[in-house]
Amino acid sequence: DPLDIGFVDESSMLDEKQFDDLKEIFPTLVLFGDPAQLAPVGQSGEMVFDSFGDATKCVLHRIHRQETDNPILDLAHALGDESLGFEAFERMVEDAAARDTRVVRAPRVDADMMARSPVLVWRNKTRIRLIHAFRAAHGAPEDSLIPGEPLICDGIELPLKHRKRRIELEAKGLIKGAQAVYLGDGKRPGFSRLHLIGAEDPRISVASIVKIEKPDEEEPFIPYAATMGAAFLHGAAVTIHKAQGSQWPDVQVFAPDLYAAARSGRVEAGIPLWKRLAYVAITRAETRLHWVTRYALARPQVPLGIDDLTVAPAPLTLEGDPDA
Repeated sequence: DPLDIGFVDESSMLDEKQFDDLKEIFPTLVLFGDPAQLAPVGQSGEMVFDSFGDATKCVLHRIHRQETDNPILDLAHALGDESLGFEAFERMVEDAAARDTRVVRAPRVDADMMARSPVLVWRNKTRIRLIHAFRAAHGAPEDSLIPGEPLICDGIELPLKHRKRRIELEAKGLIKGAQAVYLGDGKRPGFSRLHLIGAEDPRISVASIVKIEKPDEEEPFIPYAATMGAAFLHGAAVTIHKAQGSQWPDVQVFAPDLYAAARSGRVEAGIPLWKRLAYVAITRAETRLHWVTRYALARPQVPLGIDDLTVAPAPLTLEGDPDA
């Protein structure tokens, strides 16, 4: 039977080619997207639904992701004020932190929190430096990972003949952007044992290509390099562009990068870039926002480990004998 309608969430991340491909498949598309978020790279800040006529748009003027009277959402909505500058917004963050524990103004990055919730940054070089500092603070060797290090899936690199294996991994939750924690080496060369955050059955062993980038070096170091499999980047810090679509209970936003974006004067589709970045970053926080004000990393208070990664018993399933 032909597919007659498609629903696309996070459609602000769709580029024109993806949109055209979807239109070839579905005669009717329903897109859900936030015009204040970040457009795909290479689209000059334009989103595919910007050109839609009013008759095909339904605009919501209030986010309902979190509960009412949430200071995080109040900050997000304040960014819609065209006259608001970066310094004034930082004062709003400071005032919110003084009133409500759900907003924290932090003088430095919390290394312990990075193990399970990445720092959100604008610049790639900031991401790499924070990851390097995180690993150094935990005494991680340069040529291997230690149990407890966070990873983010950067895609599955398998040929077409392994389509069934790709589908199995994606069904387990191993998709691009998925968060994982390194548990140790797998039984086979090139394999890693991982804990997939949020998966129903989180423990997997998979052929892995792990890339660890270093400051001022163009090529990443690859401690685990299967010929094919799932590719991973370190997950202690991610760019705000990559974080779009994800959420964490606690989120650290690296304000010095947003200040740099404000100083750059860049504008995307009529909105200052720093406002788009700030909006996406702070709305990644489900419960608490940590606004980091300085380029500094607090020493970790606990060593990296995996004891916090509890695994519920797998549900029992009954399988009948097909020949009975």
